[in-house]
Amino acid sequence: MNHPIYPKDHTFLRIAHRGGAGLAPENTLEAFKAGLACEPDAVELDIHMSKDRKLVLMHDPMVETTTDGQGEIGNKTLAELKLLDASVHFPHGSLPPHRIPTLEEVIDLTGRRALLQIEIKVRADNTRYPGIEQQLVHILSKYHLIDRTTVLSFDFPTLESVRNIEPRLKTCALIGRTYFGNTALSSPEIASFIASLGVDCIGTDRRFLDDTLFREYRKHSLTAGVWVVNDPEDMKRFADMGVDFITTDRPDLLRMIGDRSLAASH
Repeated sequence: MNHPIYPKDHTFLRIAHRGGAGLAPENTLEAFKAGLACEPDAVELDIHMSKDRKLVLMHDPMVETTTDGQGEIGNKTLAELKLLDASVHFPHGSLPPHRIPTLEEVIDLTGRRALLQIEIKVRADNTRYPGIEQQLVHILSKYHLIDRTTVLSFDFPTLESVRNIEPRLKTCALIGRTYFGNTALSSPEIASFIASLGVDCIGTDRRFLDDTLFREYRKHSLTAGVWVVNDPEDMKRFADMGVDFITTDRPDLLRMIGDRSLAASH
C-alpha cells in the first residue's frame, strides 16, 4: 500500500545508508553527521540489542566486522560496547576512535531533519532478540517519531510483530541474495507474496530489481525501493524506472541525481 510520505510521481526519497557509509565509518555518529550534511530525505540504520537490553547501531551481529573487538553484540553490555573503536576497518585513512552509538544518540543528532528507516537485525544464529520490537516502539513513542519512521527487516515475522505492537508504524520487507537464492517464485508470485505480508513497502537488492519485477510490485500497489546503489549511472537508471526510494552509501552523489530528477519532473 502507498503511504502519504512517499512521492506519487517519479521523484524519489533519497536514503542515506547506515548514516552515510561511504563518507564515514558506518552506523557511527560521524556517518550520520556526514550523511545529514547531504540533506537526505531519510537516514537508514541497523539496530541490535545489547546484553543489558540497549538498542545499539551495527549491521552485523559480531562486533569484529567493524570494530577492534570480538564476540556477539548480544553478549556484551553497552558499557563494554562503548569501549570498542568502530572506525578501525573504514577504508579511507587512519581515524580517531569512533564509538558505537545507541539509537537514542542517533535520534538526538538527527532530530526531525530526516525521516528514519530502522532495520531490526537478528542474532548470529538468526534468532530474534526477545523484546526488541517493544523496545523500539517505546523509544520512537518517547520521541514522537512513530509517524516519521519506517521499520525494515529481512525477517518477516519481525515486521508482523511490529505491526501488532504499533499499527501506525510503517513496515518495509527487505529481499536480497538469500531470498532470491532460495525461491523458485516468478516475479508475479514474488510481488503477490510480498503484498500478502501486509507491509507498506518493499526494498529490493539492486542486483535483482528489474523492470519486470518493478511492474509487478506496482500491480499490487506496493511502494518499492532499491538498495544499495552507489554508482551514479545506476542511480539514474532506477530513478528513471520510477522507484519510490533509493538507498545509498553515497548520499552526496545521490543528492545530485535526485536534484536532476526533481527538476525534470516539474
